[in-house]
Amino acid sequence: MKKKLIITAAVFCSLLTVLWIVNLFTSMLQLYKIPTPSSEPNIKEGERVFVSTLKDPAPYKFIVFTSESADSVCSIGITEPQKGARFLHRLSGVPGDIIEMKDGILFVNNKNFDEKINLNNQYMISSAESNLIDQEDMDAMEKSGGIYMISKDSALVTFDSVLIKKYSAKIKPAPYILAHTENGPFKWNNKDAYWTTDNFGPLKIPTGCYFVLGDNRHNALDSRYIGFVKKENIKGVVLNK
Repeated sequence: MKKKLIITAAVFCSLLTVLWIVNLFTSMLQLYKIPTPSSEPNIKEGERVFVSTLKDPAPYKFIVFTSESADSVCSIGITEPQKGARFLHRLSGVPGDIIEMKDGILFVNNKNFDEKINLNNQYMISSAESNLIDQEDMDAMEKSGGIYMISKDSALVTFDSVLIKKYSAKIKPAPYILAHTENGPFKWNNKDAYWTTDNFGPLKIPTGCYFVLGDNRHNALDSRYIGFVKKENIKGVVLNK
């Protein structure tokens, strides 16, 4: 009888140990499926990524964090902001950094942050030039921002740096700079601010806060709209990105 109790206790303890290890492992390494194109072209919509709590957040790394916005890793399709929704964006500024956006290009401490990254940006082209884009590239653009006919003479396209190089000899894309302020970014910071999505700053990042941007610059609800990310709300760092 005593031997049976010892065996039962040993099995119970072993089970608890296994559960503890599983819980520890799953909290350190998590798998997410990305439901939006906000981080394209570098993380595709529908792609799965591993996120670790063991890595420290650093500039240029993708991080997962909680937010009240709906454009997140786990809350696709939700129209109302939900507390605790999880985001995935690129860490673009850390406490003490001075950030500034000039015509769609991010500068951190007076250095061009964007020049090392392949980003999705929007460009204006003529309707005639739009006919020069390969169908394969047109189909890919539909998933990350698409092509829009602004008028019978002009179109708005989303190009990454690869497509810019590919078509530079055929077309002359002009960067499309957002200028509206009615809903504009940074209303969380100053309701009277005239800063826009593509032109703002300089802005110093406070202690304990971080600044994130989507790589799909005109198709991401990032810190320009939701505000700084607090350190305690960072839930992990994406691996191998």
